[in-house]
Amino acid sequence: MRILLVGDYPNDPRLGSTKVFLKLQEEFRALGHTCDVLLADTLGALPRNRHARQLLEPFVALRAVRRAFRESGPYDVVDVASAEGLWLAALGRARLLGAAVVSRSNGLEHLNYRRMLDDHEAGLWRKPLMKRWWYPAVRLSQVEMAARLADRLIVLNEGDRDFALSRRWKPYAAVDLVPHGVSTKFLTDVPAVDRPRGRGILFCGTWDHMKGVHYLASAFSRLVAQGRCSNLTVLGGGVPETTIRQSFSVEAQRHVTVVDRVSEDEVIAAYRAHDVLAFTSSYEGFGMVLLEAMTQRLPVVSTPVGCARSLVIHERTGLIVPCRDPEAMAAALARMLDDKARRTALAERAFDLVRGMTWTRSAIATLAVYERAREVHGHH
Repeated sequence: MRILLVGDYPNDPRLGSTKVFLKLQEEFRALGHTCDVLLADTLGALPRNRHARQLLEPFVALRAVRRAFRESGPYDVVDVASAEGLWLAALGRARLLGAAVVSRSNGLEHLNYRRMLDDHEAGLWRKPLMKRWWYPAVRLSQVEMAARLADRLIVLNEGDRDFALSRRWKPYAAVDLVPHGVSTKFLTDVPAVDRPRGRGILFCGTWDHMKGVHYLASAFSRLVAQGRCSNLTVLGGGVPETTIRQSFSVEAQRHVTVVDRVSEDEVIAAYRAHDVLAFTSSYEGFGMVLLEAMTQRLPVVSTPVGCARSLVIHERTGLIVPCRDPEAMAAALARMLDDKARRTALAERAFDLVRGMTWTRSAIATLAVYERAREVHGHH
């Protein structure tokens, strides 16, 4: 099969959405398929204005895909993220593209927009009036139409699937839930359950409101004020260290270690050295960090978003706390740090649950979606 993956993501394999495409490409090729990837650098730098980019992104993607068809020959399937697939799906529906089109959501933007409005109401940031009408009118409408017109829709979690079905974007049979996986290196020499750790709490992810960083900082500052002086490592924040440190109380800042984005091997080493993962997001399409941590027998305290809804069973494979509740997060982290037996039991059951979730399995499931998409496309 000839496959083209398309997404307006930076060409940086350390970033989640980009990593997904690159891992799938690697697996597809290993399984004997041809797979090419178009990312932001290939789609083109223009237009640079963010609002203009949102408006024209489907045209930008269409132009880049047509160029890829001319230069590399026809593809059987175009798997395109979010709004970028609008005109590709429309041409596919009209049988003018010559390929099945799969619309992919690496996080449903409608639900993330709700999260942004909640952040506005919580006083975390100000959402100007223009953004309140421009983004839904332009971007969200494009995402919806791309999903409606595509041959199939891939989502990553049950909440996103339920939303798409409730809006009648697609019938149930045309929406596929395909979770992400981990690289084989995550499952090589996995640390024993009794491995010495001792580095304290780990937060791994971009330092932005979607990740619940305001609530993480508040929770950790509470712990320090209570005399709990465990270390917190913030890994891969992607913003200046001073921005991260200023989020914490002055006392708590002395116990915060900030590490920039690093290689996959160094991320694995961090999972294996810390005692508990703090996953504080208020929305996630999937939440790969959570899955990766669980494969390393790192116990997790998580909000019920993304893959946590299916992977983190409270008091069995981790601890669940409500979104936007720093007091509950602080209490759960303290429970984990105080009880090694609890950490060990939760981490072992979590490992048993996720040990089979590899990128190979994700790729095989995705290929099955492509076959169904080609069948649907043939009947249009």
